[in-house]
Amino acid sequence: MKNILSIIIHDFKRLTASVVAIVILMGICVVPCLFAWFNIFSNWDPFEKEATSNFQIAVANEDEGAEMLGLNVNVGEKVMDVLGSNDQVGWQFVSDKEKAIEDVRAGRCYAAVVIPDDFTKDVLSLTSDELQHPQILFYENDKTNAIAPRITSELRKILEEKADQAFVDTLGKYLTEAASAADAAGLDPQSAFSDLSTRLNDLSASLDGSLSMVRAATGLSAAANDLLDASQQLIGSSENALELGENLLDSAEEKIPEKVDTTSIKDTVNKLTAALTADATKLETDLSAASKDMSAYNAFADKKLNDTIALTDKMKTSVDNAASKLKKLDLTGLASRFEKISGRLGNISDRLGQLEQADASNWAQMQTILNGVLGDLDYIKSNASSIEKDLTGKLDKKLNDAIKDSEKAISHAREALGDIYGDMDSLENALAGSEKSLKSLQGGLDGTLKTIASLQTGCRDLADLFDRFADSDMLDDINHLMTSDVEVIAENLAAPIKMDTEAVFPIDTFGSVMAPFYTVLAQWIGALLAAVMIHVQVKRKEKWGDLTVREKFFGRFRLFLIIGLLQALLVSLGDLLYVGIYCVHPVLFVLAACVIGVVFVTIIYSLVFALENIGLALSVIIMIIQVTGAGGLYPVEVLPPIFQKIFAFMPFQYAINALRECVGGTYGMTFLKCLGILALFGLGAAIFGLLAHKPMNGMIEKVNESKNESEIML
Repeated sequence: MKNILSIIIHDFKRLTASVVAIVILMGICVVPCLFAWFNIFSNWDPFEKEATSNFQIAVANEDEGAEMLGLNVNVGEKVMDVLGSNDQVGWQFVSDKEKAIEDVRAGRCYAAVVIPDDFTKDVLSLTSDELQHPQILFYENDKTNAIAPRITSELRKILEEKADQAFVDTLGKYLTEAASAADAAGLDPQSAFSDLSTRLNDLSASLDGSLSMVRAATGLSAAANDLLDASQQLIGSSENALELGENLLDSAEEKIPEKVDTTSIKDTVNKLTAALTADATKLETDLSAASKDMSAYNAFADKKLNDTIALTDKMKTSVDNAASKLKKLDLTGLASRFEKISGRLGNISDRLGQLEQADASNWAQMQTILNGVLGDLDYIKSNASSIEKDLTGKLDKKLNDAIKDSEKAISHAREALGDIYGDMDSLENALAGSEKSLKSLQGGLDGTLKTIASLQTGCRDLADLFDRFADSDMLDDINHLMTSDVEVIAENLAAPIKMDTEAVFPIDTFGSVMAPFYTVLAQWIGALLAAVMIHVQVKRKEKWGDLTVREKFFGRFRLFLIIGLLQALLVSLGDLLYVGIYCVHPVLFVLAACVIGVVFVTIIYSLVFALENIGLALSVIIMIIQVTGAGGLYPVEVLPPIFQKIFAFMPFQYAINALRECVGGTYGMTFLKCLGILALFGLGAAIFGLLAHKPMNGMIEKVNESKNESEIML
């Protein structure tokens, strides 16, 4: 022990006696930390808007548009408008496809989006027999950067989502506006189809008699008077059918109100949204105060939790009653929005029921529940405000516009009936003229016979088609869909299924997730750098005499141990205080870093003590293998089989997992288990260094002699 202490004192005197030695020692401690910090910063949050907004992507629109129902439609321009309003990416709008691709090839942009010239035609092909799948061309340069293609892949998902949302939003608006006239007029599609089918069957039956009379007239040309009477009966039957249609229009016109006044509905809804906003604000204030620290939370849970749950249930009851009343008024779109708010209030009540008195073991879990409740309250406030804004002027305008459209449709139908009456008058004049010439009438009757037979067949086919529509459940679904709120339809068609993700051990930034790996790697590099810059072997001094292996090992080891601890304290405290990583257990994080530093120093020191330069080489090889195969960057399941087999024997694995337990939250005995296994690695390495030092001396001398013969190797 005397010689060991003497070596330690001697080492510190030699280090402090030289300015260069002090600078080198500071570099050994600081440089590995800088490596960890810079890498954590570079990986902090690569997919956030602050990072991706500087990511240049070229966009070119070559869509020529198409014509639909007399209107010029260009879906490509709609997609460009959506992209232009999205500031998550640095969109670069260029003139044509060639310019966009050239920017990608030259490296000025990481990717390019090209909307082809037939994009709108392919979109509108859903109304034709030949359906084409619309495509947006996406070009990316894999050569520019290893991570850039992964980021552009994420941005491509954003592009697909925005394009789909724009298309479905437009489609949803067209559908609901097309059905608004019939809905405002109170017309039931099923009863309308059923009524049309009945009238067409009646007309077909009437045409049976007309057809028989015309056939009789063609066979009995001598009975001119009977033929003319039958023709007059045909005209009378047709006029009766037209009168039935006119009566249907009169009935529909009577059901259309002159104007809709929704003042009472808006007042009721506005009062409810104002109450929701006030109550949600109060809950948000109480819960935000409770989430700041454990003592405030426990006071809240003890005194206010039950009242808060009761208030939430009361809010839900009010919202459910309002949704039920709105459904009875056929305001299904508005009712659906209140049902969503009701669902969020149900979630809040359930989560509040999970709260309990907090301590160190469950405080992180209680905070997660509180954050979820605060997110739902923010959603409720936002949607309540949105409902109040949307009601202002929109409800009256929508219904009154529908009334006007219905009146126009009925007016056009009357004009069509008037044209048909004119045609019937012309037919009567023709029959009057036919009295002058039975021969001319015979030729006309032949054509009439064919026309009536064709008309009768068409009436029967249409009646059968309308019967199938009237009895189909699909008609109810289509009618309900088309008369719902435009925004609700667009939202549900664009994203019919939503996934609610709840993190088990939430970590707010990607850099914090990567911090354990880069911290562990920096500590190994720091220990390796110390072994490279400082002699492991103790040179013999007269005052020490012949030193034992134990004295040689522990004499210089104390210096390396102190360096390892300094590196561990500097990098861990820097992660927490300088970089600002998310960490649930900061004290345990620093403790784990110190244990890791001691173990890594022991492993590398023991290898170099026993094997000298060979030990240094082994330390580098072990580091390279662990960087790839210890699960720091990629899950071990995706690594080659050789790494999966040696995975359990890598110190990096346990060091990284120990720090992850501190960053994200502990589970069971995982933290202590990892530190215990690391301690076994350090103990095993120390035993190896002590036992292998003498047996390896002969081989080391031969290796050094062979190396020195090269006159170039260190």
